[in-house]
Amino acid sequence: MPLEKGKSLKELTTLKIGGRARFFVEIKKDGDLKEIFKEKRRRYVIGSGSNIVASDGGFPGLIVKIATEAFKRNGNKVYVGAGNNLLEFIKKIDRLGFAGMEKMAGIPGTVAGAIYGNAGAYGQEIRENILRVRIFDGFKFKWIKKSECKLGYRDSIFKKNKNWIIVGAEFLFRKGNPKKLSKISNDIIKLRQKKYRPGLLCPGSFFKNIVIKNLKTGVRKKLLAKIDHSRVMYGKVPSGYLLEEVGAKGMSCGKIKVARHHGNLFYNAGGGRAGDIKKLASILKGRVYRKFGVRLEEEVQYLE
Repeated sequence: MPLEKGKSLKELTTLKIGGRARFFVEIKKDGDLKEIFKEKRRRYVIGSGSNIVASDGGFPGLIVKIATEAFKRNGNKVYVGAGNNLLEFIKKIDRLGFAGMEKMAGIPGTVAGAIYGNAGAYGQEIRENILRVRIFDGFKFKWIKKSECKLGYRDSIFKKNKNWIIVGAEFLFRKGNPKKLSKISNDIIKLRQKKYRPGLLCPGSFFKNIVIKNLKTGVRKKLLAKIDHSRVMYGKVPSGYLLEEVGAKGMSCGKIKVARHHGNLFYNAGGGRAGDIKKLASILKGRVYRKFGVRLEEEVQYLE
């Protein structure tokens, strides 16, 4: 398990942005994590890099890519390794007739990344079917119960405990019709492809949506007084809608652009830089705050 020197971060992220990592290693067996953590060095753990904006200056430490792909079924329970592609996992459980994640098909990234950010779409979230999560805390492997994971809207305990590495998770599913589940997933994928065309260098949604119940009373009243209430979905105001209202569509900074058909879709048109993304994000966050009184929060993670 040798370390690779000078790995390009562009090769590790869907945005294809960033300098080079001083060291890089890919983990395909859980046990290899113990060896990696014996050395005291700065580390950053990634999966498929679908939600990462990597620094133009690179990363001075070690990038650890988790690529474990275990898949074990026990009745209606499934244990899945952290490195499994989320879409491929959903396709497998659809075929098994396991319901609960079929509407999440097409969300980019790995299973671990989805747990880390409690990914969800069309009214479903990954937390709904999780029983427990297996982690490596830098010294030993252990299980974290669902109640301890603090899975909220695009949030989890893992964002607050950066030294915890998700290595797998156990899910419990209810039974469904395999053909119906697969059709739902395929229909969702077709919808997503209209927004995120294949090959587009983007991280998916850039900003989190606004959860209305989480806003302070004054902020909530100001926001609701200024928006079209028909745009509220599942108790959230889509950030894309707010961004469109402040003219985000078609904006650009360097080679980083906002799609003309969706205000919350940032993409790299080729040769884009992290600095341009941050500048564009800052401008749009300011516009939304001045008009609606809410502060947008990135769904992406900055790797610096």
